[in-house]
Amino acid sequence: MMRRRTAYLAIGALAAMASTAAAAELGTVKQPDGTIAPPTDWIGLEVSPSFFATSTGGHVAGHYDDTSVKLNYAHRFDGAFALGGSLKDDIKQDGKHQFYAETKGGYRFDFGRFSLTPSASLGVTWNDTGFGPSGDATTAYYAFYLAGDLALSEKLIWTMFDLRYRDAFDYVWVTPEVTTGLTYKMTEADRVYGNASYSWKGTGDGLHGDTYGFALGVQHGF
Repeated sequence: MMRRRTAYLAIGALAAMASTAAAAELGTVKQPDGTIAPPTDWIGLEVSPSFFATSTGGHVAGHYDDTSVKLNYAHRFDGAFALGGSLKDDIKQDGKHQFYAETKGGYRFDFGRFSLTPSASLGVTWNDTGFGPSGDATTAYYAFYLAGDLALSEKLIWTMFDLRYRDAFDYVWVTPEVTTGLTYKMTEADRVYGNASYSWKGTGDGLHGDTYGFALGVQHGF
């Protein structure tokens, strides 16, 4: 219980920091050479259907699992450090919903056309979670990410890998994931992307293939 309360407080603090930063830096900013600076704030919308990766007692590999709809926001402080958050709704095949709220901070290391971004997050999931006696217990979780991006051109970015390790504070919920995809810059402030992912799940009986999915998303910077 204490760990859960600590996680909730940390999530609230990070969200407040992101909101304050965004309010302080809205508007067009010019660089010393007179050009318009890249956007520091980004909002996005993503839709992602997923399918069962393996057959179990109640699931058949390849069958539809759920569709996720995610809203996200990020503020980049100095071109390298970013802080943001997301809200996600997993709409399951039986019509039930599992909700997520997550805050995330990361730092991007640039190596020419290639960049490496480690990040960490705290989150809460509720409603049809599968946790607890009734399957709807609310729990806090943490996650670590490592993304590697390669600029193929001025317009096209290949996310070679985006790795995730995630677990809950009060339950065993080891859920690693690997993602790869492409992002296309339509303008300096508008992007579209698509990706494919594969995840595993371990709830105390070892890791096993969980789901694979495909996502399409849009981002706007300001």
